[in-house]
Amino acid sequence: MVASACYWSFFAAAMLAATPLAAQEALPVAAGKPWVHAHSGITIPAALDELPRVRATSFAAPELDVSQNFASDDGRESLTVYIFRDTNGAVPVWFAQAVRAIALREDLKAPPYGIAPVAFVPPGQSVASGLKAVFAPVGVEGVRSTGIALFAVNGWYVKLRANSATLAPDDLSGWMEGILSELTLPRGAPAAAVQPVADCGPGLNFPAAAADAVAATTAPAPRLTAARWCLDSVVAGNQAVYRPDGARDRYLLAAGDNGKGFAVQPQAGRYSIDFINAGQTFLMAAQDRMPTPQRVLDLVKAGRATGTVTTWPKP
Repeated sequence: MVASACYWSFFAAAMLAATPLAAQEALPVAAGKPWVHAHSGITIPAALDELPRVRATSFAAPELDVSQNFASDDGRESLTVYIFRDTNGAVPVWFAQAVRAIALREDLKAPPYGIAPVAFVPPGQSVASGLKAVFAPVGVEGVRSTGIALFAVNGWYVKLRANSATLAPDDLSGWMEGILSELTLPRGAPAAAVQPVADCGPGLNFPAAAADAVAATTAPAPRLTAARWCLDSVVAGNQAVYRPDGARDRYLLAAGDNGKGFAVQPQAGRYSIDFINAGQTFLMAAQDRMPTPQRVLDLVKAGRATGTVTTWPKP
């Protein structure tokens, strides 16, 4: 089913920006009580290392993309725990996007690393299936260190953001791992070890401009999977292109740092473009050859979608 022009105008604006304020709503939590994620069973206490929960937010209902904020009374230490659905990409992709989001923040003044991206073993797992990094901002009042950690469990990503006015980067790194151990995580299938993404080397080649294909795409293409992802290029801001196993005929254009992305790949003699978010996949106009990332974004701006497939509840 194709949505109205008005809807696609809103969709384009929402996709090309960060998470729109209009999409945010309060996540119901009981004061002083642990909160249990309905779909995964992940439990977040009412306080983390004695920092009380101060806000809970839903970005995509029902509990497909949520966050909870914790902070000291003086605001000098703060934490945010995110849970969002694993619909595409992989831990290294969304960790790289989260790192770039921090680096792009004007208030942090292009912070240098205190601890460069490194793999770690998340609670309850046996291999280094998570990634973390800590920045050491220079000349930023009230922020001595700020960090990010991300891993996957049972079809969901767990992301932790931490800020401190007092802790050095090494201490913040240890604090973050301690905070993660306070979460109650469900048992799941063994996770695979991960490594930070590296540059792909020679970039994708687009010898001719793509045009609309004769036949439309009627169903999403299979999920792009890979043992290793590499970074092909940064389009603008926090929009970046990643390639699965260094492939030259397909890519994922990540948009932001909460799991939204465009999967671009050959499908039935044409190229499909699927915009994947927490609960839906939007089918964009099929192309006769591999489109450039800019062509993909232009199609979005023009509202060139052919349909929508609901992915939650799972078919």
